[in-house]
Amino acid sequence: MKNLLLILALSTSLIAGQAKDLDFNTTAATDYTMEKPLTDEELRNRVIYTNLMGAAVVTAWGAAFWDYFTIDPITGDEGWFGKDTKYGGADKLGHVYTTYLLSLGFASLYEYWGMNEEESMIYGPLSAWFFQGIMEIGDSFSETQGFSYEDVVMNTIGAGFYYLREKYPSLKEKLDLRLEYIPNFEGDADIFTEYNSMKYLLALKFSGFESMESNFMRYGELHLGYYTRGYDNYDAYDQKERVIYVGIGINVSEVLASMGWIKTSKIFNYYQLPYTSVPFGYDFDSKSYVAPYSRPYYGYTK
Repeated sequence: MKNLLLILALSTSLIAGQAKDLDFNTTAATDYTMEKPLTDEELRNRVIYTNLMGAAVVTAWGAAFWDYFTIDPITGDEGWFGKDTKYGGADKLGHVYTTYLLSLGFASLYEYWGMNEEESMIYGPLSAWFFQGIMEIGDSFSETQGFSYEDVVMNTIGAGFYYLREKYPSLKEKLDLRLEYIPNFEGDADIFTEYNSMKYLLALKFSGFESMESNFMRYGELHLGYYTRGYDNYDAYDQKERVIYVGIGINVSEVLASMGWIKTSKIFNYYQLPYTSVPFGYDFDSKSYVAPYSRPYYGYTK
């Protein structure tokens, strides 16, 4: 439910802000500005109220439906990517990715309200980091959670990556952070924490390099990814997997853009279409190499 709340917050901000990276009809300045521009004071107050309302909603929801404020503050030692962790580190990358997307959502919303791009690329990730941080503070009062400094570190990385990507256009042209996900409708896991169905990756896009932007090489890219299998709901799996992989992929966004599907293509800067790359991996649990598509996508279920 916690991750559902995050996704709802992201969706709302993307719709309100017209998602500057998902809607590329930018021929007029009015695309991302309101009919009646806000004054600096009105804009500042709206940003403050948005963050305070987000904090209030999280706090109230946590007290009503989670176990917030049932104990004195505690910390939880969740670890990083070790074999003895709950999700093998997939949840840590989930924090990076979620904060990254929330940064996009908040920045888009603020630009829609009239904030300039230089400021939105700062205040967007700060709001995302604050929103995630409120949840960590709430977790510290939860018997089932506890404050996790590891999560705070990963939230910071997600917000920082968004800022750097927006600050330096050449980086944005070359590097994407994506999620590959095929829902497993046979399972009963929360679809937003169904790590047995997810892969996180960085994609280095050839189209961002001047030497390749005008030839067929622009449709290619290199991937560096990580995923786990069998850690969540381990009783339903025969073995655990923690796999890091490199791969050669197709830049789906570039392909669709060349076909004239400009708006649709931008979605794939954030979502990796399954089976559009050839990955070569190494499994830290079995200490063996993983050939492309040699294992079940969802892992070795019983």
